[in-house]
Amino acid sequence: MKKTIQLGAVHINANDVAKLAAYYENLGLDAVKKDDTVELKAGSRTLLVLHPTSHTRRHEVGLYHFALLLPSRADLGNFLYHVASSRIPVSGASDHHVSEAIYLTDPEGNGIEVYRDKAEDTWKVNGEVYMETVAMDVDGVLASRSTEQAKKFPEGTVMGHIHLHVQNLEDSAKHYHETVGLEKILNYPGALFYARDGYHHHLGMNTWLGGRPEKKEDGYPGLRYFTVYLDASVFTDLFGEDVDQVERRDPNNILYKVYRGFQA
Repeated sequence: MKKTIQLGAVHINANDVAKLAAYYENLGLDAVKKDDTVELKAGSRTLLVLHPTSHTRRHEVGLYHFALLLPSRADLGNFLYHVASSRIPVSGASDHHVSEAIYLTDPEGNGIEVYRDKAEDTWKVNGEVYMETVAMDVDGVLASRSTEQAKKFPEGTVMGHIHLHVQNLEDSAKHYHETVGLEKILNYPGALFYARDGYHHHLGMNTWLGGRPEKKEDGYPGLRYFTVYLDASVFTDLFGEDVDQVERRDPNNILYKVYRGFQA
């Protein structure tokens, strides 16, 4: 199937940019300071951008986690060995049938998933993409590692998907379907998973954040915006020929930017 979508960098507002950048460097990303922001890279690809804010975190919708997709199971084994030997806290490790994933939380409460996809021809059960959450085979993943010296994310690491806290699943899903052409892949208790190109999900949405969260407000800690790149012809179909970039806000006031064409 032709690839029509690519996720780009996630932009995060941080109370302590230097401290957060140091955490991600220890995790295995390369930090490049630019004015008052820090870009965090795997090889040549920027995956995160940290922006300073002095505001206090609100109880609001926004980022549940961003997910970094590794090229192989061996790379996931290398990463797991690195975080274990470096004593970096891990909040979970799951097998989702379509993938194996390790979960972490950064010092400012932003969720992180690092995962590898299983073979695409194993994703479906009874003709539909099937996902579950069971314990990951930690010993098997560790045994798959190719080295005990890998301390960096490998070239080829990409932003695999983004998972959002939202106020209303149906309203949010309708927006992303109509605006960027995402299709429903899976219902899950309190969550929906949407994608293009038959992927298991490029965007997850859930209502798991308790206590009636507010809509997103600009400038507060957490998600600033995320970025999406679309095949040029798809972009034209959705947004016309006269622009190469658009900004949109979903019903939760979450900002995202959509670009014509893919990153190199």
